[in-house]
Amino acid sequence: MKRKTSVSVKNGKKSNMPIDESTLYLTVLLVSVGFFALLISAASAGTSYGIEVATSTLPKNVKPVKTRFEKEVTKMVEGKPIEAMVPYIALQDPETAKYLVSIAKHESNWGQFSPKDAAGKTCYNYWGYRGSGDNVTASGYSCFGSPKEAVAVVGSRLDYLVNGLSLNTPKELIVWKCGRSCAGHSKGDVARWIGNVDLYSRKVARVAGIEESR
Repeated sequence: MKRKTSVSVKNGKKSNMPIDESTLYLTVLLVSVGFFALLISAASAGTSYGIEVATSTLPKNVKPVKTRFEKEVTKMVEGKPIEAMVPYIALQDPETAKYLVSIAKHESNWGQFSPKDAAGKTCYNYWGYRGSGDNVTASGYSCFGSPKEAVAVVGSRLDYLVNGLSLNTPKELIVWKCGRSCAGHSKGDVARWIGNVDLYSRKVARVAGIEESR
């Protein structure tokens, strides 16, 4: 068997130490195998834990935590059709959300009196909204396919008025009812719209903590 020698330095002097070649190979092999085994073990542990976490699901009885707005407004409108829309309304800008609730109160008593399509199905239009499109009633009110769609479309328009044009008081938002001019509406109807929307927007802001967060 051939032998190799390694050179070491001790006390400033070189010394030759013979190394058995087979021993060297065996040592390298054992170190390599040990290192590889550690990698496999770590990978296996990480994979198993990772899969368990990634594929685990919440128990069926666990629900997402509701915001204060969602909880309080749900209590306020309990039993009314708009209750199904509250989770979507809660995702809107707070100022927009409070007007979605308060305008719907005046226009439809939170969905109890609202337009229906030709088949007699609800249009989910609780705000007297008239928009462009083919899906409208004979009197021009927009119809929506679901509560989520209704909030998305009406919320977008209302958000533009409230935050885009800074029409952030009920008096300024009378354009929702009148359009460019209230000349064709009775003063009493206009006053009632402003008064009711103001009353309920304040209630929503108070119970949902909107005023506190501003």
